[in-house]
Amino acid sequence: MYPPRATILSGPGSGPGQPNRPRRTEPSPTTRPWHAALGRGPSTTQSDKKGPFLFVGLVAVLSAVLLAGAACGQSASPSAPARPVASPLLLQGADVAWLQLMISMDGQMIALLERGERRGGDAAVRELAARLRGEHAPELARLVELRTRAGLPTDDPHKGHDMPGMVTDADLAEVDAAAASGFDALFLTRVREHLDQCVSLAKSEQQAGTDPAIRDAAAAVERERAAQRAELDRVAKQRIDVSATGA
Repeated sequence: MYPPRATILSGPGSGPGQPNRPRRTEPSPTTRPWHAALGRGPSTTQSDKKGPFLFVGLVAVLSAVLLAGAACGQSASPSAPARPVASPLLLQGADVAWLQLMISMDGQMIALLERGERRGGDAAVRELAARLRGEHAPELARLVELRTRAGLPTDDPHKGHDMPGMVTDADLAEVDAAAASGFDALFLTRVREHLDQCVSLAKSEQQAGTDPAIRDAAAAVERERAAQRAELDRVAKQRIDVSATGA
């Protein structure tokens, strides 16, 4: 039910000793013309003649939303408001391929970074490994969330694949078996390969991908990997000849 119209009994200036002015009635703010409610001026176009019907429909939709929000608010804890549910993603070709590959690459890279934290011979190498792991872990969580929204399977289609930038189980075994004197160079080489390949893949996704959320994620990966590569170069420059280990 709409609220009653507000009635103005007398115009400005009426009072004792002044002539009474005719009463007039103004619509309340809730019953203003639809174009005024949206911040538009009056119009005489045919579409504006539909204003009352559009306004009633708009009120009905907003009422339904408010009622639904009130119902949720009664069941939710005041200290923990319900999080909005993200809309599902409808991914195609390149988007799916990039997302699945990046999740696999990040998961394997985190395993390598954990080894770098433990076994790095140089303190700067250990600090770099810890910093990169702290950046890769939340990135992986964001990518997994996108995969969930897209309804993609949770298995790893790239498990065991030997491809550029991918840290394989064989690579991890090689790192584990490396002598302390050669660990840092081997570790940084594998990290460098991963960072460079991620930049290349991110650029390809931004060119061939179609979903805005996935393309934005790829753009973020490209920026982060470029900064990480600069940090790796800074650490390795005065300590280790990474290129001497081969790619």
